[in-house]
Amino acid sequence: MRFFSIRQKASLAIFAISLVALFMVAIGWQSMQVSESSLSEFESETLPEISTALTLAEGVAQLAAIAPYTAGSGRPFQLQTESERIQQRIAELRGVADSLKDQSFRDAIEARLDDLQNTLEELVGLVREELYLREDSLALQFRIRSLSIAKTEAESLTSQQGLTWLLQLLENPTLVPEGLSQALSLNAQGGEVAQITQELLKAHQRLAHIESRKNYLLIAIRAKSEQLTKRVSHFVGGLQKKVSRQRQAVSSFVSTGQNWIIGISVFLLLGLTRLYWYSQRMTRDLQSVTQDMEQLSLGLVDSKSSTIQRNDEIGTLANAFEVFHSDAQRRLEVTAQLSEQKHLLETIFDNMNDGLSVFSAQGTLVAWNLGYQHLFDLSDDDLYEGMPLDDVQRLINRGEHKNVNLENQQVYMEEVNVSRHVRFQRFERHFESGKIVEFRSKPMPEGGFVTLYTDLTERKSVESQLRQAQKMEMLGQLTGGVAHDFNNLLAAIMGNLQMLSDSHPQTADQTRYIERALAVSEKSSNLVQRLLAFSRRQQLFPVAVVIDDLIEGMLDLVEYSVGSHIQVNSDLQCDQLMSLIDPSQLENALLNLSLNAASAMEKGGTLSFSTKLSTLPGSSQAAIRIRVEDTGDGISEDILGRIFEPFFTTKPIGKGSGLGLSMIYGFVKQSGGEIKVTSEYGQWTRVCLFLPLHNSEFQLPNEDLDELTKTITVPAQGMVWLLEDDEEVRRVMREQIEKMAFIVQEFDRAEDVYSALKSNLLPDLIITDVNLAGTMNGLELAHIITRESDEDIAYCGPVLLMSGLPKEELRKKYQLSDEDLFISKPFTIKQLYRILDIVE
Repeated sequence: MRFFSIRQKASLAIFAISLVALFMVAIGWQSMQVSESSLSEFESETLPEISTALTLAEGVAQLAAIAPYTAGSGRPFQLQTESERIQQRIAELRGVADSLKDQSFRDAIEARLDDLQNTLEELVGLVREELYLREDSLALQFRIRSLSIAKTEAESLTSQQGLTWLLQLLENPTLVPEGLSQALSLNAQGGEVAQITQELLKAHQRLAHIESRKNYLLIAIRAKSEQLTKRVSHFVGGLQKKVSRQRQAVSSFVSTGQNWIIGISVFLLLGLTRLYWYSQRMTRDLQSVTQDMEQLSLGLVDSKSSTIQRNDEIGTLANAFEVFHSDAQRRLEVTAQLSEQKHLLETIFDNMNDGLSVFSAQGTLVAWNLGYQHLFDLSDDDLYEGMPLDDVQRLINRGEHKNVNLENQQVYMEEVNVSRHVRFQRFERHFESGKIVEFRSKPMPEGGFVTLYTDLTERKSVESQLRQAQKMEMLGQLTGGVAHDFNNLLAAIMGNLQMLSDSHPQTADQTRYIERALAVSEKSSNLVQRLLAFSRRQQLFPVAVVIDDLIEGMLDLVEYSVGSHIQVNSDLQCDQLMSLIDPSQLENALLNLSLNAASAMEKGGTLSFSTKLSTLPGSSQAAIRIRVEDTGDGISEDILGRIFEPFFTTKPIGKGSGLGLSMIYGFVKQSGGEIKVTSEYGQWTRVCLFLPLHNSEFQLPNEDLDELTKTITVPAQGMVWLLEDDEEVRRVMREQIEKMAFIVQEFDRAEDVYSALKSNLLPDLIITDVNLAGTMNGLELAHIITRESDEDIAYCGPVLLMSGLPKEELRKKYQLSDEDLFISKPFTIKQLYRILDIVE
């Protein structure tokens, strides 16, 4: 009997649902198109036009509000300030009016703005004339009070009367004293008094006329402002009606679409009900089979599947499960054994100090360990499985080198690559840097070869510390470059987070997330500074280390290294006590002591590690004593005094270099500690390392690059030029500075700033990065402005330098001086506020 499979049934159900869903999507899509078109028209035409019109109305109202202040100006410089404000406002309003799309409305607005501007300019001219008249009036009053009446009796009477009339005119400028007009006609009698009186009368008459005209103009300005506001309101009302009609059209269409969707949803619900009934029956059987298979996957091989009678794929799956169940127990046992062996091999492989690589018979890379990568400075992306031998050798052959055998005779890799497939090969590679690596290749029975790489640098040269310092200097340069780029990224991240933190409103969750991100950014900034401090260190890299935790963490490696015939014990009594040492050097020292102890206990024994709070031998300084004790053959008295001598060893030739204890001695001494060795020949050996106690948490050196010893005075709402070649950082810094109410002009090259400084419009402050694209860096630009005399450059303001590089590197590479104003990146807007002294 023919039956439908699960796939066929599911396909039919999915096809039906897909048709219905496709129809619903088409309706929804059309609705979205109409809504999107309407909203697009709403946003692109109506809202900007309304916003622009309202902005115009508000600007005109502000102009009308400024007019009384302008009319009441008491001093010329105040009048000049108000006049400039009016001109700036009118220019801004004209710029806003130019953005209107309605041509007729824009023309009407521009005509009204012209009329309003003429009225305001007339008002400013009247106020200026009034100020000049008042100054002339004051001069005339001074002359009146300085007159000396020493004339004839007739002239004395006339002058005395004239002075009386002048005083009356001063008390009430709008009234002309009785008889003053007649007196002014008597030139012979009035003399100088009559002349002053005539000039003063004309001045006060003009002032009265100006006052009347000012009042008229203020009323006219207010009326014109109200007329323009009404015109804008009428225009905005028309736009709002248009929006309302569009919304009604969209609402009608959406309502129709909703009715269709409801009908289709009912049909879809019926189909899904049928599909649900069928899926319940199908999934019940699938669940039964799945549970049995899950039990089997967990290793419960005794579980039995329930009997399922179906003529489809589920029935076939149930039958197949019975077949798998019979072999499951045997496979699980084999898998467990293989897993244990794999774990053991991986542990040994990953914890080897030496590098290891395996190549197939075809000369392709099969496997390698981390020691191999570290030995040749290879990253995870440099190597891949199946990589040809020639490509691998090109990676590890970087730099000048030579290959020699044990007799110091040169060997050639072409011959070695052929011979290593059939017989054991051993040679050394001497790099020009001084690094020496021993290659030991051995063929494998199934084809191919395995190679063990050992770093012999310390054994071959007692000057390895100097070479290591040179490598650290190169690493420091690389770290400085990476830190500079990372600082730029942090500047953009922290700037955006800070602006997001200052924006409102915010939910409590948003605030918490922003604070977390800012905290992580600050930690990242501190990490960059730690990397920079690391790059300035010498060969040792001391950090505050909990000694007990370090020893406890390497006990597993010690157990693997010394072998199962030696029992490893520990008695650690310095919980949470720290010492300032290089942890990797201490680990190597303890591992070397463990291997020496294992060599002395070939038949087995006990290796013990213990710690105790003590003092340095011969001193009262607190120290941590690390004791490594074994039950081996011990050291005789005649040898005990020479164990720290370089190249001294009791092992056979080729078994040891004699530098192990010498290296440990040098490391402990350089760390400020002491080492003591005692032994009972034939019974035990005890090595005690005394390391100085460190009581506080260790912090790497971190120069305070963010604080300036002096502030920079900048006027409020001043002009700031920002010079930064990274676009993302420049965008964030611009927004931060603009939030401080500054006007920002940005540049990406120092040459552009140098050319712009020759113009008349100069900034109040220049903020520039040091490391820039182009031929001129930011420090050179600052020195040209502040130190060199250039007649074409009139700017003499401050220049604030910023960089993610440390100050020491800036001093050496860019000649940064103590007089230069400098702030380290990344910085926050609060730090910038502390540096800038904003003057209102």
